[in-house]
Amino acid sequence: MKKLVRTFLTGVVVVAPFAVTAYLIWWAGTALDRLARGAIAVLAPGAGRFLFPGAGALVLVVSVYLVGLLMRVWVFRWTVRLLERLFHHLPVVKGLYDSIRDVLRLFGGDAAQMGQVVRYRLPGTQVELLGIRTSTQPRGASGSGKVAVFLPMSYQFGGFTLYVPAETVSPIDMTVEEALKIAATADAGPAPEPAPQDQPAPQ
Repeated sequence: MKKLVRTFLTGVVVVAPFAVTAYLIWWAGTALDRLARGAIAVLAPGAGRFLFPGAGALVLVVSVYLVGLLMRVWVFRWTVRLLERLFHHLPVVKGLYDSIRDVLRLFGGDAAQMGQVVRYRLPGTQVELLGIRTSTQPRGASGSGKVAVFLPMSYQFGGFTLYVPAETVSPIDMTVEEALKIAATADAGPAPEPAPQDQPAPQ
């Protein structure tokens, strides 16, 4: 009986990640498709009959990519800054917009200011904590010379924001996504395979 249960659990470990990932991709794609189709129906009412399933999501992805390209143009950047100033005059919208923008910048990996993965060493110990430096000029810190470090918690959503001296953290060559995955699973799982080394040519 134990062997049957162990075999079943092995199958769950293999199948569940694929199933959950596929479902989340399908759910996100469907939601984006509905959103884009609604926008297209408003902007171009007659274009709905030409849309195939998934066309809305495709149009949305292409549109976002084009916006990224247009950000290289000065006039477009000026327009975006103008919209940001408009949002900052709306009390509730300002907080919501700034929060979403800062989180996206964090995951975008702007390592100069945000999204730098670091090791934080507890003073007077050999204990190191995996964190993400979110600001080199934190607004909530007391005194100067401190940075803001977000410490994610394992096996749950959430974490702590610490204001620590800049010299107590050291950067790591790791993406934010990798750091969050390590923190979420408490660094469980197999070690990464070493990169293959070139074999010397036979003499």
